[in-house]
Amino acid sequence: MTVSRKIILPVAGAALAMLAAAPASAQQAIRLGTSSVGSSFYVVTVGMSKIIQKHAGMNVSVEPLGGSHANIFGLGRKKVDFAVANSGATFDGYNGNAPFKKPQEIRIVLQGQPSFRHIFLRKGSGIKSAKDLAGKVFLAKRKPLPELEKLAVAWIEAGGGDKSKVKLVSSRNLGEMNRVLRAGSVDLATFPFGLRQPVATKLFNDDVIEPVILSDKEYDAIMKKLPPMFYEYTVKANHFKNQPKAFKTFGLVTQLATHAGMDDETVYKIAKAVLSNNKEFATFHGSARAWTAKRTVNDAKIPIHNGTIRYLKEAGLWTAAHEAQQKKLLARK
Repeated sequence: MTVSRKIILPVAGAALAMLAAAPASAQQAIRLGTSSVGSSFYVVTVGMSKIIQKHAGMNVSVEPLGGSHANIFGLGRKKVDFAVANSGATFDGYNGNAPFKKPQEIRIVLQGQPSFRHIFLRKGSGIKSAKDLAGKVFLAKRKPLPELEKLAVAWIEAGGGDKSKVKLVSSRNLGEMNRVLRAGSVDLATFPFGLRQPVATKLFNDDVIEPVILSDKEYDAIMKKLPPMFYEYTVKANHFKNQPKAFKTFGLVTQLATHAGMDDETVYKIAKAVLSNNKEFATFHGSARAWTAKRTVNDAKIPIHNGTIRYLKEAGLWTAAHEAQQKKLLARK
C-alpha cells in the first residue's frame, strides 16, 4: 500500500539568497517522486532533497508514489519533476515497453546504487533446474516490478521448463514474499534484493532460501531472452550466511530521471549539488556513496540529460565514446 505523505523542505536564509541569484531559466522549486515511506529509495530521496536544498538553493518536496514503474508513470503525468527509479523502469518507460503504452520522453540525471533480481528456491523444494517446476508454485509477479516475471519466464524457457505446468502467483510487497516463503506456501520466488537488504539477509540467516546457481552458459542464455536493462553481477561466496557458493545475478541501477524538456540549468545545478557532495550525501544512507559522477556516466541504458552532460564535461568524464552512445540511445537503436 502506498502511503501518501509529502515532505516539504523550507528554504532558509542562505538558500533564499542563492535563489535570488539563480538564473531565470532554472526552477526554484522541484518535486522528487520516490517509493513508499520507509523504503531505501525513500530515505535516499529525502537525503538527496536536503543536499539539493542546501547546495543548489531549491525548494524541494519529496512525494512517495509507489514502486519504480509507478514513479516513472508519475513523471510522465507531470505529478513530479524528477523520479527515483531502477533502470528497468526507466528503460521500459523510455522504450514504451509494457506496462507503458507509448515511449516516455525521459532522461537520466544521476545513477546510484545497484539492486538485484534473482530466483531463490525455498530450502527443501526439491528443485534442481527449470525442468523440475511441474506442479510448483512460483512467486514471480508484482505489479510495480514487472521485470520479476520477465526474469522468471526467461529462466523457465532457457532452462527447458514448461511454463504451462507452473503456477505463477503474485505478491504485494517484500513482507508478503517473506511470509509465504517461510510458511512454505510457495516453492520459489523471483526476488528483488540488495547486498544488505534486511529481508533477504534474514531469509538466508534462517536458512529458508538458497539461490539458483547458473553456469556461464545458462546465465548467457537467460540474458539473451531479457531486454538489455540488466547487467551481470556475481555475489561472492559467503556474502550471506548459509550461502557457500558464489552466484551470478541480474543487476539494475538506481537512477534519478526527469522529463527530456526539463531545463538544462536546473538539471546541471542538481547534478553538481549531489555529485560534488557525495560524502555529505552518504551521511543520510550508506547506499548514497554509490551516487557518483563515474557511475552516472557508466553504461547508461537511456539518454543522459544535457544538464548532467554539462557537469560531466566539466569533470572531464564525458568522452567521444559516451557521445556516440548518447546519439545511439536518442535514436532508440
